[in-house]
Amino acid sequence: MNKFKDFIKSFLIWFAIFYLVILGIEKFFGKKDQSHLPSESQVIITPIKKSMVIGNLIAFKVENKLDEKITFPSPCENPGSLKVLRLANDNQFNISENAFENCNGKSVSSFELEPGSKITFGMKDFNLDLFSEPGKYQLEMNFEQEENIETVLSLPIEIKSPGVFRQLFRAIISKPLFNILVFLTNKLPGHPFGWAIIILTILVRIALFVPNQKSMRSQREMQKLQPKLEELKQQYGKNQQMMAMKTMELYKTHKINPMGSCLPIMFQMPFLLGIYYIVRDGLSPHLNYLLYSFQQGVDLSVVNSAFFGLNLDYNGPIVLAVLVGLMQWIAIKLSFISAKKRANKNSDKPVVKKDGPAGQMQQMNKVMLWMMPIMIAMFVTSFPAGVGIYWLTSTIFGIFQQRLVNWQLDQPQVVRKES
Repeated sequence: MNKFKDFIKSFLIWFAIFYLVILGIEKFFGKKDQSHLPSESQVIITPIKKSMVIGNLIAFKVENKLDEKITFPSPCENPGSLKVLRLANDNQFNISENAFENCNGKSVSSFELEPGSKITFGMKDFNLDLFSEPGKYQLEMNFEQEENIETVLSLPIEIKSPGVFRQLFRAIISKPLFNILVFLTNKLPGHPFGWAIIILTILVRIALFVPNQKSMRSQREMQKLQPKLEELKQQYGKNQQMMAMKTMELYKTHKINPMGSCLPIMFQMPFLLGIYYIVRDGLSPHLNYLLYSFQQGVDLSVVNSAFFGLNLDYNGPIVLAVLVGLMQWIAIKLSFISAKKRANKNSDKPVVKKDGPAGQMQQMNKVMLWMMPIMIAMFVTSFPAGVGIYWLTSTIFGIFQQRLVNWQLDQPQVVRKES
């Protein structure tokens, strides 16, 4: 019963921390200042974020607080229905005057908005054409309401130049990954985006196989030392200096680097984040600036986003989230199972105390075993289904790699006798 209470307590603490972090992000990054909106306007246009970096998709939230339906006509069909204004020296300059006169195959979607509803509005085809320079911008949109036309001005949005770190990240990671994804989608029969995501994920995992293997092995080796760390805790727990010295001697004797599981993860994290962002944004036209010159002519409009009944452009369904969470649970369980088996076989090991290093590690493992899959499943439902396919593929690959590591380390060690 006490173990169950401790588990519930740890679970609630982790869930509360996770919820507070999400709440903080929404408060500080998602809250929109509406102080400059005309008080009489019942159609509200606010930028999704107050500031964005050149190259990212600029998007706005349009909310209809009227009692009647409103319609926004596409500026490609109805010139003048949309203006992009650049703010400078308290003046407004219309920079979209010629952009929508001849769309040349590009388009801006029209939409209808029922009373009390809202929609996210962006211009993927014109994103780089209109927002290619740093500065402040506003949208001026015309909405048709029966026979009336209402002109609404959005809150300003600030466009910033990418910093040095972002430029390096795009050049070294985002650009190669995006071009591989475009190449695969373009060359595969039927242009399937889902299969391109799976192949790209496997290629990245293969490229990171060695550092990931080192991280998994180091993590397992650290698990093997937990009983011995418990012994040191019992012997030198009151002498912290001696405890630290003996711990380092133990690591040196077993040739284990305590940072060995962290450094490989830090090395591969930028690549995993890169593929995550690329898959999340999909093959959107606003990412054309990432294309290499030999792929500039690729038509991204022929991409097939359907994959086994899923539309990869929309949020992942509950079934996909549950499947990703289940695979994540299996992956984490595999990283602990062999250590548990080994502890059961070795009856001469000291009893693990709850307040000792091994006991604390076990409590953390139990919390992570359940919290991580739940958190990841929640993320999957919040992003396009393509992200769920990426996460599922990456996790399954990791399961097989973890089984390989477990098999290698669980093999009996053969000691050669000198003749």
